[in-house]
Amino acid sequence: MADEDQAGFDLNDLLRASAEGLGKGLFGNSYKATLDGRPSVVVKRLRDLKPLSYDEFTEVVRIITDQKHPNLLPLLAYFYSNDEKLFLYRYAMNGNLFNRLHGGRGTRDRIPLRWNSRLAIARGVARAMEYLHLNPNSSKCIVPHGNLKPSNILLDGNDNVLISDYGLASLVAVPIVAQRLVAFKSPEYQHSKRVSMKSDVWSYGCFLLELLTGRLSAHSAPPGINGVDLCSWVHRAVREEWTAEIFDIEISVQRSAAPGMLKLLQTAIRCCDKIPEKRPEMTEIVREIDSIKAVDSDDSDELSADQSLTDESFSANA
Repeated sequence: MADEDQAGFDLNDLLRASAEGLGKGLFGNSYKATLDGRPSVVVKRLRDLKPLSYDEFTEVVRIITDQKHPNLLPLLAYFYSNDEKLFLYRYAMNGNLFNRLHGGRGTRDRIPLRWNSRLAIARGVARAMEYLHLNPNSSKCIVPHGNLKPSNILLDGNDNVLISDYGLASLVAVPIVAQRLVAFKSPEYQHSKRVSMKSDVWSYGCFLLELLTGRLSAHSAPPGINGVDLCSWVHRAVREEWTAEIFDIEISVQRSAAPGMLKLLQTAIRCCDKIPEKRPEMTEIVREIDSIKAVDSDDSDELSADQSLTDESFSANA
């Protein structure tokens, strides 16, 4: 068990803990484990792993635990045996962004996700990805992340971003990774059969479009759920000059947020460019997002027609 002295977990603790199923992910099922007198943790039961010796497995664990950033979900501990491999993570109280963004739509229980919260989420994800791409402690087992999507963006009790699943792709057999990871749906993978940091940028752009539109993305929708090809849909919307209709109603009513929304949309479209070399680096993305200001009020005026954008206005500001 990694960090056993620090975390104080052992397998018997987990067997005695009360467990609550959280969902079935691409790399294994996750459970919330509640131990007496201790904070809850998430136990991920890994599956579909490629053959790895103990030394190979623990080397990946070491690299994952070397990643230290406030917007990365920390790996607390692990368990290794021939038949079972477990990862223990901090429990994110407010769940994942997919459920926060899409859950409860059309019901009275739905709490709107307003502009300031979405901007903070976009910023936190960008900073985490920039760290992974630039951190000298990262390696090929960490970069590219390969699976950036709303269900892997967790929110703590204060809605701070915690990115999960970084490093896990290196533990899974290559054919399975290619079938399941978001980055393998990027335009370049169809030709080169390779993913890169630019594939992460493309995934980040898809995430931004989902955050701005409130629509389910075809690239990250759970199995059995149909989504929209948001990159194509947004380009068509901009071309036909009905940009105001792109934005989720929960933020489109915030008139004072319109300049920031349009700027973030412009960044998202650049990230989704079909040509990888034309996509910005994560450092540039962070700089662009840091220049967008939060709004002071929760006003509720609809975007006006004169705030629409065209392809010409995008290219002029690029």
